[in-house]
Amino acid sequence: MPQAVVLDLVGPHPPLYLGKYAHGLFFSLVARLDPDLAEILHGARKKPFTLTPLQEGNNWVRLRFSSLDDKLFHTFLTSLLQIAPDGVPLGATPYRLVRVLANPQEHPLVGSATWETLRSAPPLGELTLVFHSPTVFATSKPGGRNRYTPLPEPRLIARSLLEKWQAYSPYPYGAKEEAALLNLFELDLELASFHGLRFHRVQAAKGFLPGFTGEVRLRLHSESVLVREALGRLASLAFYSGVGAKTPYGMGLVVAKLRS
Repeated sequence: MPQAVVLDLVGPHPPLYLGKYAHGLFFSLVARLDPDLAEILHGARKKPFTLTPLQEGNNWVRLRFSSLDDKLFHTFLTSLLQIAPDGVPLGATPYRLVRVLANPQEHPLVGSATWETLRSAPPLGELTLVFHSPTVFATSKPGGRNRYTPLPEPRLIARSLLEKWQAYSPYPYGAKEEAALLNLFELDLELASFHGLRFHRVQAAKGFLPGFTGEVRLRLHSESVLVREALGRLASLAFYSGVGAKTPYGMGLVVAKLRS
């Protein structure tokens, strides 16, 4: 079941590399209880979790964790709560876990949804996406090189979400349906408008990557029931899966405003 929580931690000073340290903390916590699961996650092409620094002050940080996998979600939180009395290490500095926010009334970026609920999302012909953290898409170039595209291209947004759906939903599309959806998204999904787009360069993994934030409105011209149903499902998934590359390092946090 897709889930998202927010963690509040207090320490002696703000960490130098919060995204990097949070990523390391995540894998150490998972490996502590389930080394095999941690190894599988390391090798997964599409990661079933996001970890996003939301805010930080002089002696506190706020992190958002979301997961598409029940086992992973419970392993991470169980391990976190077990070590919390001794301090939660971000880099070499122990932080004190003061709150875990899991109720949407406590924070707008937390919540949960069953796969059945996502599957039953209303069909969409239009939606607005608000990108809260820098977002980028990794696309291949000749010779096997990666190209990073920091632009809200509709086909890349839809492809990213569909790949996560196919990888982790218990209701994946068949090969022919998946191919048809990708084709229709490329032909008939357009960028209708945008607002407040900004360019960023942020640290993710071992380097710095470009990314964009802001609000975009997508419009689907196809009347196909299949593609409109899929767009509704993927828009609902985005809150938990993130969009684009490096979501485990804080990139690609997005919230959908849905329109039928």
